[in-house]
Amino acid sequence: MIFSISLFGCSHQSIHKLYRQCWSSNSHSTLNVLSIAKTVGQSMKMKRIHVKPHASDLKNRPQAHEDNVLYKLVYRLPENLSWLLASPEMAERRASKQKLKKKETVTSNQFGVILEWEGVVVEDDDQDLEPRVWYVLSLEEAKSFPPDAVLKEIEGMRTDQAILEVLHWSEDPQEVQRLAARKEVIYQTLRGGFYQLRPGVLDFLNTLVDFGIPIAITTPRPRLSLEDGMRAVGLQGYFDATVAAEDFSRGKPEGEMFEVAAERLGVEPDACLVLGNSNLTIQSAHTAGMRCVAVASRHPAYELQAANHVVRWLDQLSVADLQRLAHGEILGRRGRVSDMDMEIVIEE
Repeated sequence: MIFSISLFGCSHQSIHKLYRQCWSSNSHSTLNVLSIAKTVGQSMKMKRIHVKPHASDLKNRPQAHEDNVLYKLVYRLPENLSWLLASPEMAERRASKQKLKKKETVTSNQFGVILEWEGVVVEDDDQDLEPRVWYVLSLEEAKSFPPDAVLKEIEGMRTDQAILEVLHWSEDPQEVQRLAARKEVIYQTLRGGFYQLRPGVLDFLNTLVDFGIPIAITTPRPRLSLEDGMRAVGLQGYFDATVAAEDFSRGKPEGEMFEVAAERLGVEPDACLVLGNSNLTIQSAHTAGMRCVAVASRHPAYELQAANHVVRWLDQLSVADLQRLAHGEILGRRGRVSDMDMEIVIEE
């Protein structure tokens, strides 16, 4: 046990005399002087007694400590100092007022974040990958290779929707599904199993999780492809909802994919913020009644001006920024100019 006693108005010699009287009968006690402090007008001597009771004393004389002079002295402390006898407890550290206020603000204005998988969460820098996939499929099936304008139109669409409604390769539902499945196999083969998170994604997701903001991940590709990608980069458990091709019937530019995501998050569409990387995504988000932040990964920022805001990296957005955007406020341009510009490479 450790007792602390403050003695005011006593001389140094009288204090030592008192302690010698207190502990003359206990050969297993030690006296340690920790500090001597001075107050205004009088000296205050602080003493701390470290009691090490012998095991035989506790066994043979369990009430011996009650006869101790120091015990009685401490026990008879004034009422206003009775807290000294209470067992010490570790006080729970309270969050700062600023942090509490920030969390209360976010919770009171709840919103949801809907992310696209490719080009927003993982890198999607190979702009020629999709055209190569369609080229291989058209060769295998002896179909006409779609021109650039058509390829741009079907970017981000469900594959079966593109085959049926835009390319008009077949009207037979089974044949359309077969072509769509074959196209996915070609895509995965050419792409390979390597996925790379875009810079700042992990910090961004951790921030959203810390603030309890619901997150959905979406893709027009099959669920199996999305789950394989999330396992590859270690993002299982980050998302409150996942939406893949099996979960909606109409892809971009329709807003069904994002509407399903909002429904699964339990958040109203007008309180959801979509983060995508193409004009088709921007159009789809606006169709669903949501606001959109464009991520300039595959396309330069000047081509994405239809979005409510444009960034290069996700960690350029704070929680306060997301909240303001979700509620219709306009933010100024963020990030360095070099971050917002895309490098143009001319091959000779």
